[in-house]
Amino acid sequence: MCHHIRELLVRNIYSKNMKKILKWGVIAFVIIMIIGAISGGGKGSNTNNSGTTQNGAKKEDAVAKLNDTVTDKDLAFTATGVTTAKSLGSSYTKKDAQGTFYVVTLNVKNVGKETVTIDSSMIKITDSQGRKFDRSIEGQTAKGLSQGKIDMFLQQVQPGLSVTGDIVFDLPDDATDLKLLVKGGLFGTEKQISLIK
Repeated sequence: MCHHIRELLVRNIYSKNMKKILKWGVIAFVIIMIIGAISGGGKGSNTNNSGTTQNGAKKEDAVAKLNDTVTDKDLAFTATGVTTAKSLGSSYTKKDAQGTFYVVTLNVKNVGKETVTIDSSMIKITDSQGRKFDRSIEGQTAKGLSQGKIDMFLQQVQPGLSVTGDIVFDLPDDATDLKLLVKGGLFGTEKQISLIK
């Protein structure tokens, strides 16, 4: 009798433990599927791209050039020019660069079906040493105030429309082989645009 009760208790404990294991296994599987959908398989993936840049190079290893268009998620990026300066702004807003200001003119078009807000994490510059640079808020502000222009960051872009603006970077003088890095959102894939004319 005692042996029979002990066997029932063991089976009951085993059954409860198996239910817990199955429950947590299902939860883990669902989480993995959600992460997979967000990072690659969602509606914002690059499946709508032709797989090439305008100049015909494959997008996986392509480095686009000025005036080429690259697309990630719902945004198409075209860098149309780059200039340099040691200072920006007017006499009241003048700001000297720590290194050299690089002013990149960029067009961003919304090719998706929903409104997209541009933020500064979408656009950076990298150099031959693998360093990554964010935009210069001081340089951007000095330039914008002197020209009466609104910063393109945090602007909403409606489907089918585009916005063009200048993005200012303050780069060290030893920075070479500069490439603009752009992506269509937090989970986007960085595309490269060479800033060499």
